[in-house]
Amino acid sequence: MDLAKLTIKPISPFISDFHSDTFFGHFAWGYLFKYGKDKFKNFLENSFIVFSNGFFKGFLPKPFLDPMMFEEDLIDYAKQYKKLAFIPKEVIFENLDNLTDRVIFERVKNLKLPKFLEVTITQKNSINRNSNRVYEGLYSIKEKFFKEDIEIYFAYDNLSKSEIEEVIEFISVRGYGKDKSAGKGKFKFDIDYDFEDKKYFKENEKYISLSNAFYDKENMKLYLGKTFTKFPKTGGYYSFSLPFKNPVVMYQAGSVFFAKSYIFGKDENAFNKEGHIHRGYSIGLGFRGK
Repeated sequence: MDLAKLTIKPISPFISDFHSDTFFGHFAWGYLFKYGKDKFKNFLENSFIVFSNGFFKGFLPKPFLDPMMFEEDLIDYAKQYKKLAFIPKEVIFENLDNLTDRVIFERVKNLKLPKFLEVTITQKNSINRNSNRVYEGLYSIKEKFFKEDIEIYFAYDNLSKSEIEEVIEFISVRGYGKDKSAGKGKFKFDIDYDFEDKKYFKENEKYISLSNAFYDKENMKLYLGKTFTKFPKTGGYYSFSLPFKNPVVMYQAGSVFFAKSYIFGKDENAFNKEGHIHRGYSIGLGFRGK
């Protein structure tokens, strides 16, 4: 299994978040459209790729660890700390042999986060697609204008670099996420196959999940984490005729597991159609600590 880092450089607003399972879905459809059904079937049967969620450059999700007890004079800091979803990645990388909630808190209690993005709310007309007429009333969409690049780690096996780059180039031009047909989700990108942080991805006692993950009781055990219910949608030519998959429950990035290796989780069929998967594997960052 090889590991690489994808850097997303947004050139348009985005509607959808950079979720690992969503990005895999875009990659799978991109592979199908680029190389055809026969090669795509071979990809599903003999190749493997898993993505992390997308993180602002230089940051990783704050892991779910045994919470520290806050002294009275730290209460104001504690309120801010509990709201943090992301922390500088060097805080984690430099403490992988002794990572605890207190260690992280001491490093970030005075942290002033930059403003990573601007969010605007746009009002749009509702349109009846059958009559092509405008409904009465408006609906709102949130557009995200990123001020920083997005970093996505990915692990792959039995895929060439040219295949990976061609498919991601296809996604970057076509767009990622909701309203890509209206020009949203366009980006440029770089892929680093020998990135500096690669040395930190090692086998260890516990793993911080960097992806949305399905729980595989045979190969992983929960330490601490948080689930959420996702209502995924289909892509490609199914997005018009069969747009909805079944709801799924996933562990969010930052959840911590005991696992047999740094790739853990499983795929599930959330679409009730043979040959379709919803990727729930995760890339884990191994560490020691309470």
